[in-house]
Amino acid sequence: MEKQKLMAILGPTATGKSELAVLLAKALNGEVISADSAQVYRGLDIGSAKISEGEKQGIRHHLLDIASPKTDYNVGLFQRDAQAAIEEIAARGKLPILCGGSGLYVNAVINSNYQLGKETPQPLQRKELLAMEAEKGEGFLYAMVREKFPNRAAKIHPHDYQRILRALEMTEDITADRENNWESPYALSLYGLTMDREALYRRIENRVELMFAKGLVEEVRALLKAGCKEDGNAMSALGYKEILPYLSGDRDLQETKELLKKSTRHFAKRQLTWFRRDPRIIWFDVLTDGGNQSIADKIILLEKRLSS
Repeated sequence: MEKQKLMAILGPTATGKSELAVLLAKALNGEVISADSAQVYRGLDIGSAKISEGEKQGIRHHLLDIASPKTDYNVGLFQRDAQAAIEEIAARGKLPILCGGSGLYVNAVINSNYQLGKETPQPLQRKELLAMEAEKGEGFLYAMVREKFPNRAAKIHPHDYQRILRALEMTEDITADRENNWESPYALSLYGLTMDREALYRRIENRVELMFAKGLVEEVRALLKAGCKEDGNAMSALGYKEILPYLSGDRDLQETKELLKKSTRHFAKRQLTWFRRDPRIIWFDVLTDGGNQSIADKIILLEKRLSS
């Protein structure tokens, strides 16, 4: 049976992935599927750098604003929803284009061996787990993860309870062997964007300043007022958790800006490390390859050659 075609635009934050995906969707009769763990939430707009309606240029985007920030969306749910979106887009004769920088979310879709739990997180179950921790002593839940999923435990800090609880929701471990198994259920075209690190860091710093100018602090304050929990997945996202100490008076505005810039630089570095492991990705340098329109033209030419 012939595999469904799937294109993906990957890479670190602030490299212009969303713009490139729109250019390709316009040229190749495609629709975009967002692969961003923060942009799934309604109301997380400024801090997640969510694409605006104008920037979409009429291209339909999927898996944006699909979850309440009061709930805890996870990678298993994303895998289910992305697979459904791919099928729906393809059924209408269009090209699905996955676009984003959340590496685990991307790999859960493009790699055959990422079979994750699909269950919706259960607040009651989480409360029971935390009660067990309180009864058994600090470190009990982390020990459970280490016993059940040793490979994931090695990547989780023993005090990172959000990731510990998420790990306990999974039905299967993601081992190093699985991460390096490149079999896919799709006929893939993977393209990555990168750029000089110093130039990327300048972009990140400018983006952070723009976020604050657009009202990032007010956005976070409004989300909290609407009932979002500080320890929920939405408020744990990059661009949101850094604002909480400022709102509580524990950090001033300039310190908050510098913290977010630093956190985003580190995040971009981790993203690049994650995607560099995948030998299937064809990389383009945003600066030396002439910008997104030039890169889109090159990708279109490559795709024509592949289909001929």
